[in-house]
Amino acid sequence: LVAAHVAGVFSLEDAARLVAARGRLMGALPPGGAMAALEVTEAELGEYVSADEDRVSLAAVNGPRAVVVSGEHGAVEELVRGIEGSGRRAVRLRVNHAFHSQLMEPMLGEFGEIAASLEYRVPEIALVSNRDGGVVGAEVTDPGYWVRHVRDAVRFADGVGTLAAAGVTRYLELGPRPVLSAAARQSVESVVEERPH
Repeated sequence: LVAAHVAGVFSLEDAARLVAARGRLMGALPPGGAMAALEVTEAELGEYVSADEDRVSLAAVNGPRAVVVSGEHGAVEELVRGIEGSGRRAVRLRVNHAFHSQLMEPMLGEFGEIAASLEYRVPEIALVSNRDGGVVGAEVTDPGYWVRHVRDAVRFADGVGTLAAAGVTRYLELGPRPVLSAAARQSVESVVEERPH
């Protein structure tokens, strides 16, 4: 959302309205659900969640072997135990809600109405989406894009890969803790390894 504002997609006032609405509506959802960071590839995760897709969702792909799952507490806990049982790291995240999962769906309708009331413009500078990891254009002027942004998995690793492939060499993480810097480094390294020498 910050990057979209900087790229000229919406005014600061509209960006603030969207952020506030998102936070308010998510916060109003019934508490519950769980999230966990897992040391597996996205492909490996598919083997674990394929039978339980209505209870647990892929919430983020942060690196080549760093994914986050989100959903019903029991389903996430079962997945965590399976990953731990295979000798890989699994970290239960401290959250009040299961973000980027099916448990967000009750707020999407009202959020969509608010998103539809904003004024959008095509980005004036390159904008990399964390919905699909690619450079985006006019699609971000569709309010539905921002609704899907709430529900869909965050494709952080793909976005970093797009930047690395374009020659970006400097990255800055802003936040209370450097939780994504290591994953970003791994994503950049995987792109560099794939380049022909």
